[in-house]
Amino acid sequence: MDSSTRAQLIRDANTAFNAGDIRKARELYLKTNYKDGLVRMGDYFMYDRKLPMLAFGYYKKAGMQSKVDEIFQRMIFALSTWIGKDKFKPASSTDASSNSSSQSKILPKPANNIEPSRTVSPEDFQVHPILRAKALEILDNLGKS
Repeated sequence: MDSSTRAQLIRDANTAFNAGDIRKARELYLKTNYKDGLVRMGDYFMYDRKLPMLAFGYYKKAGMQSKVDEIFQRMIFALSTWIGKDKFKPASSTDASSNSSSQSKILPKPANNIEPSRTVSPEDFQVHPILRAKALEILDNLGKS
């Protein structure tokens, strides 16, 4: 697409966005890969519509890592609040269990819906150390306020 066509499409997208035609603006911003327009779309879904998961895609496509990180932090906050501090295993027990060579594998449920040979328990799942640390930090900050 040549620059004059792209510029005209971006103007049309901005006009559509300002007029409230979000669907048309979205189509044109994506077609032209206009980063500022994609950020506008992200802001619209994040702050006006309160739909951060929709905003996430626009910010990611626009390369706005700070906004992606903000949404990630909010998700960690929500998850850590929902799970609770008492549900996180100490790091040493997580590391020890993952290094065990005798630990059996979790089998996926086959297509014929026959249950796996071993039941799945909460101990089978591990929390990534960065997620765990951030969630505990958020929970500690909540306790201080």
